[in-house]
Amino acid sequence: MADLKLPRLNKVFISGRITADIELKYTPKGTAVVRITVAMDKRWKDDTDTWQQAPIFVNVVVWHNAAEMLAKQAHKGSAVLVEGRIETSSYVDNNNINRKVFEIIAENVQTLEWKPKTEGGQDDESVPLPEEHSAPATPGTTDDVPF
Repeated sequence: MADLKLPRLNKVFISGRITADIELKYTPKGTAVVRITVAMDKRWKDDTDTWQQAPIFVNVVVWHNAAEMLAKQAHKGSAVLVEGRIETSSYVDNNNINRKVFEIIAENVQTLEWKPKTEGGQDDESVPLPEEHSAPATPGTTDDVPF
């Protein structure tokens, strides 16, 4: 059988709401990092043709300037669009059981909500409009993570 050449593709887009207050941290080398969980709805029709829905929670890591901007512009309940790649890591828990963690390493994060115009028709300049925040493709090493 001939070798199958697969594209090296690891790209994911998710949208949802941030589930907890954002805590901006810095590594010992001064690199900004934020860990958030994004909640989304999974929808499907059951055997009776009735729509069902259930929440899905996805862990996301945001690095560098994107982490700092997200911490300033978003909060628990904020709607976001995340573009990134999936990474896995393993650890042994307190019961000596091997665990595997899947998370998205964000490359771009965009806030999806902003304050509407005031009654006078002027934009409220104190609230930034949604922006796209880019993080470098290569974050710090896991040795550089403060938690």
